Amino acid sequence: MKNFRTLVRFELKKILSRKMTWIAFGLVFLTMVAYAVIEVTVTRNIKGVQATQYEAEQQDKENQKPIIGRVVDDALVEEALTALTTGESAFKPYTDVYNVIVREVCGTAVSNAGTLEKMKEVLGISEDEDLVYAARKIRIESAMAEQYLTEKEKDYWREVLENEDTVPWTYEYYVGPYSALTLAYTAIVLIAVMLAVCLANLFADEHQKKTDQLVLCSRNGRKVLYWAKLTAGMVFTMVSAGLILLISAVPQLVIFGTEGLHAPIQLGMPSVMVQMTFGEAIWYCYMLTILAALMYSSIILCCSELFRNSTVAVVAIIGVLVLLPMLVMVPYEYRVLGQIFDLNPINTVAIWGFLDYRLVPVPGGFLTVQQAAPMVYVLLSVAFVFIGRRAYLKYQVGGR
Repeated sequence: MKNFRTLVRFELKKILSRKMTWIAFGLVFLTMVAYAVIEVTVTRNIKGVQATQYEAEQQDKENQKPIIGRVVDDALVEEALTALTTGESAFKPYTDVYNVIVREVCGTAVSNAGTLEKMKEVLGISEDEDLVYAARKIRIESAMAEQYLTEKEKDYWREVLENEDTVPWTYEYYVGPYSALTLAYTAIVLIAVMLAVCLANLFADEHQKKTDQLVLCSRNGRKVLYWAKLTAGMVFTMVSAGLILLISAVPQLVIFGTEGLHAPIQLGMPSVMVQMTFGEAIWYCYMLTILAALMYSSIILCCSELFRNSTVAVVAIIGVLVLLPMLVMVPYEYRVLGQIFDLNPINTVAIWGFLDYRLVPVPGGFLTVQQAAPMVYVLLSVAFVFIGRRAYLKYQVGGR
């Protein structure tokens, strides 16, 4: 055990002693810090006014104070529609309620109908139903059809809608948590690139520098060293991913505030059916990002040993698992391929991942994407760890 700890420390020292490790982490750190600084210092045209993003959001926060704590119902929507025709000053408190909620669930054309009664008439909603929640159900039914859900899947989500305990929603200011949540996508991309740069040489170096035979002669070179390298890579992954997520979330919550952590995520994305608050969604996406990072590491280390080449490991992560999902979208008609594609961390940790209604069938029922993704990442991580181990032991037996 003592030898194992010594080997882990040695492998970590090798990772941290490389200049590319610090260059990569430095660039990631500067990227996230620059993003936060731009929001506070750079002036741009926002809603017709020259202001920084911070100033604009602070003004929006002040404007929304009269409706914070109000229930999102027909009364609030009617006030928003009346204020819309009254003038810009009267409409300011209702900007997000109208633009983010009403227009999202009703559609732009219906939202321009003018009055609550006309909007309900166009959508076929009865007078005793709240516009927002009835229109939301219609919008979700349309989205489920677009995603080619089966009748059993639709029944699953209809039951979820019927049993929602967050309806009606209580309006809260949520910009800080929403910003932190959206940055999970940026974080997973940066983490993937950094891991590819920092870990691709961990096994490949010994083959490329022809020092692998020396390793074979050592007492711990056959079995213990593989697990030591793997442990060092995973420790580096968890620490670096945690730091990147920290420098993603903290500036957003400090700049824009933590108000809204306990608000339902539907205030910012009305069509989401998973019942979560913004705080829970941030926790989920960030934990999923760490699991995804561990999966990326296992793939990188496996490719590094399997192909004895760091370039292949870099291409596997950056090319196949990062750039390809960003550039290609599989149509909903190709159900199986589309679901496999969309289980890529680039899609699942992104905020739009909550809008994927397709379910994963399992014995006795279904799993949502949010439930299936962590299991898939853990299983794939374990699989690549043992594939890499098999390649490592096989090479040592058959070697050069």
